[in-house]
Amino acid sequence: DGDARARVILAIYNQMCSFYGRAYLFPVLEALDQMVKVSPPNTPPQLPMDDDAEPHILGVEAGFWVSIERVQTSAKNFDRELWAEGREGSARVWEILVQSGSAASLSLARERRTNLFRELEAKGEEAILTALDTLSRHIQWILVGGENLANATAGNRLLTNFQSLGQQVVQGGPYFVPAGSSLEAPNSPAVEYLTFCLRAQFAHVQQSLISESLSSFWTALSKRLYDILCARLLQHYYVSTVGAVILSRDVEALRAVAMLAGNDHQHWDTLRELLTLYMTPPDALKTILVGPEGDPKAGKGIFARAGVDHSLVFMSRRSDFKVKTNQGMRKSQWAVELLAELGKKDPTDGVVNLALYSAELTNAMGHT
Repeated sequence: DGDARARVILAIYNQMCSFYGRAYLFPVLEALDQMVKVSPPNTPPQLPMDDDAEPHILGVEAGFWVSIERVQTSAKNFDRELWAEGREGSARVWEILVQSGSAASLSLARERRTNLFRELEAKGEEAILTALDTLSRHIQWILVGGENLANATAGNRLLTNFQSLGQQVVQGGPYFVPAGSSLEAPNSPAVEYLTFCLRAQFAHVQQSLISESLSSFWTALSKRLYDILCARLLQHYYVSTVGAVILSRDVEALRAVAMLAGNDHQHWDTLRELLTLYMTPPDALKTILVGPEGDPKAGKGIFARAGVDHSLVFMSRRSDFKVKTNQGMRKSQWAVELLAELGKKDPTDGVVNLALYSAELTNAMGHT
């Protein structure tokens, strides 16, 4: 009886899917998920790195990616050898059910197969997202560690990297560099080390994920990297004209490693344009903000490409945007006059919602 035979094969196939998934592949992925729930070290990274330094694993060992790849391969082999759709003469589940003539059993088997791979994909994505979170925390660890290095090694120059705000002291960060400072190093130590580590990590990811998954993962990492950098910039950094040169080099280095895979990286192009706000003399800022006509309504300049609030908030991180007075920190005269000419309010007079300056929203704005 074809139906009876089909029911037996279906029962065996259900048991095999349950065993291979719940007793084998799923626990492996759950263990991998736990393996990469790693916090960065409590001590800052040793910067600048030595010439023979090994890249930091950033909390995600190469074995994680090897294991992900092997789970994927095992699942494909299981499907090919047991289900074997389209392989005539294979005497496997698909062919036996087709020959039995039981459409109901074949439909139930297809559903069981789909559920197995859907759950497998969900658990794999969960582990990979955990890895992404861990990488993000380690990226921040290196960037913040680079700030600490700059503060600890700047010597007397550190005194120029402070601005007083009442009794509060606001530190300028790694890009608040006085005129006349050396620009020999192509990148800041933190960014040099970070890009070195990310390139090493990419080599492992690339060997593990298929092209589409690699593109999605690395694009997500690109956005995390952008968000972390911009959050530090908009909250903690001030940028001088000399520091803008270093920042520009750092952004180019980060952009290059971010674009190793994926295609949704417009946020980096927007940031490159915004960096010109730190390199331009105050008397020329209006032109690059709204275009040569000087009309804010003309739809030109950085206002048009990056947005008004985006442009003004980034501009506010210039080291000369505010000056120290007897009443505390106040906007420079040129900043007051520029805002008046543009007919715009300073967004930083209120609370700046950093979520509005994420890579996701920056890209969405660029597509409108």
